Amino acid sequence: MSSLAEKLRAAAAAEKLRSEAAISGDQKNDDGQKTSADSNENPNSDSENMASHPNADSDNVQRPRISLASKLSSSGSNVRPRAATKLLAAVAVAKFVGDVNIPWGSYSFLEKLDIATLSNEKLRRHLSARGESTDGAKMELIDRLADSLEEERKRELAIKLELEAKHRQIADLEEQGAVYSCGKNNVGQLGLGDLDDRRVFTAIPFTRGRQCQHVSTSPGSNMTLATTENHEVFCWGGGGMGPMGIKGKYKSGFDSPQLITKLNGEDIVMTSIGANHAVAMSEGGDLFSWGKGDFGVLGSGELKKTDTPKFMDGFNLTVASISCGEQHTCIKTSQGGVYTWGHAANGRLGVGDLDTTFQPSPLRVQIPQSHVVKKVACGLEHTLVSTQLTVFSFGSGDGGRLGHGPDHSDRVVPTEIVSMRGSHILDISAGTWHSGIVVNVPPMKGAGYLCTFGSGYKGQLGLETCQTSTPTLVTALCNGQVHVRSVFCGHSHNAAIASDGILWTWGSNKHGALGRSVEEEFTPQPGVVAEFGTIVDRIGRGLPRSVALGREYTIVATSPYDGPTEEEALRVLEMHRQRDEAERKHREAVRLAKEEELMRLRKEEMERKKIRYLTSKRLCTMDPRCPGFTYESNQPSVCRECGFSVVYHTIVVDQDDDDEENVHRE
Repeated sequence: MSSLAEKLRAAAAAEKLRSEAAISGDQKNDDGQKTSADSNENPNSDSENMASHPNADSDNVQRPRISLASKLSSSGSNVRPRAATKLLAAVAVAKFVGDVNIPWGSYSFLEKLDIATLSNEKLRRHLSARGESTDGAKMELIDRLADSLEEERKRELAIKLELEAKHRQIADLEEQGAVYSCGKNNVGQLGLGDLDDRRVFTAIPFTRGRQCQHVSTSPGSNMTLATTENHEVFCWGGGGMGPMGIKGKYKSGFDSPQLITKLNGEDIVMTSIGANHAVAMSEGGDLFSWGKGDFGVLGSGELKKTDTPKFMDGFNLTVASISCGEQHTCIKTSQGGVYTWGHAANGRLGVGDLDTTFQPSPLRVQIPQSHVVKKVACGLEHTLVSTQLTVFSFGSGDGGRLGHGPDHSDRVVPTEIVSMRGSHILDISAGTWHSGIVVNVPPMKGAGYLCTFGSGYKGQLGLETCQTSTPTLVTALCNGQVHVRSVFCGHSHNAAIASDGILWTWGSNKHGALGRSVEEEFTPQPGVVAEFGTIVDRIGRGLPRSVALGREYTIVATSPYDGPTEEEALRVLEMHRQRDEAERKHREAVRLAKEEELMRLRKEEMERKKIRYLTSKRLCTMDPRCPGFTYESNQPSVCRECGFSVVYHTIVVDQDDDDEENVHRE
């Protein structure tokens, strides 16, 4: 049969035929009841038939088989033969359905049973389902089934051990450091080998154990660069069309890390990416650039495209820090000089008004000599330069991103943010329409309070407002005593690393870029990403060491994990569980003791009240001369002293109090 319903109908029909065959010789009267007319005509026929049987008196008489329907009919039951047939069919169907529900041959089902108690039929069915022979006596069937189950148990154990070994191998690599990503992934910018978004930070398999020390990305190119401690540089994302640093049209493999072989042996320590170009800096301060040459973004003095990294031999100074905007670049030299090149619109190069809209070669930005430059940061169309005690900004002032107050005009030369004058600046970052500054506040060391400014219509400012033109303290962090070490401004969201190494994120979470659960699409409330510096899926994750924010996605490189092992963590959890359980039991014992004490006090009070009631006098409210209720033997409810009912004797006076009153009267 092709379906369970057809099998059930067939079973019912077969049982019905058997029942009808069993009662086919029975005769029925008009109301359907069985008759005995033949036996009435010949009342001795039964005895004659029994007498004619040679073993009539023996216990081994072969009696005709009687069906349940016949028994029910002949016993005088009200159940008609048709009803009996239905009952038998129902019993058969129930038995059939019960057998169908048994997972024949299932290891998980059989390991819970004592197979020695199974019937031969069930043993054979289990063996058949497992592809084993069904021949032999019961003991043979039991042994064969037991051997089959033991073999499966060993296979399952071997598989578990193999999986555990692979997991441990992955864990050992990942705990040495890895790169994690989350958020939008339409062009492979997460490096996970597919184009699916992630709402939680997920390890990029290729980066496990490679100890990446720096990551960079760009909202314009949606591409990521990762630099390892061994100075290898890997790229991914951009749909294979960004500044990949690999020769030729890169159409495949862009969704997972690819090695930029041209940079091998150059000791690269830092990279930065624009919309169509990228820059890399070596440990010795050499500079490399590649990508499209539009607007002179490569700094080579030419506008030609360069698919692979090329050494900028025309720049003879030692580079200490680099940062790319969408179409311009800013660098800091080891001597403290600041240089820019690329698109010059809005004054983003900070070199004053130019006759052309771009500058293909590095130009020096004039920073007052009394200031020592610490860091440079490029946004979409603006640039920040931090010194030890202030911050300068230049470029597009739209939306207040330069931090100069109500005046949102562009600045073509470095202009000091007055509100930051005299502050000890720890870090700066420039996003698409906003900026962030970390200011040290004594007695903190290496960390401080975060200030943001510009436009943040998706909560990226971390403030209760969507726009501010001057650096404003992010009170949500400082009120929580969160001391910030580094800040990272992206396109629509922000991130910060606190003094304890914990990662905080806020802003847009439309595609899961925050890496944490947020009810709305965006939030101005900074929140902790709890998946770093802890064990996740039985693998230890280190704390963030480098963070890069793109357009609705986040990239994080971690340090090696130095926390407790999985076994140690489980022991700590068990200790905490036992401690919590002991505290719970102690609280419960204290509660029960208090309840018992309260019950004891209540009982004592009830006993005192009972004794007081039994030993007290009940004075009459009708007759003040009545000394107290005394019942009459023939009328127990009537007072012998005053003749009033007991219901009028409601004033209760202790015997001791009454005696004291009498003594006082005497």
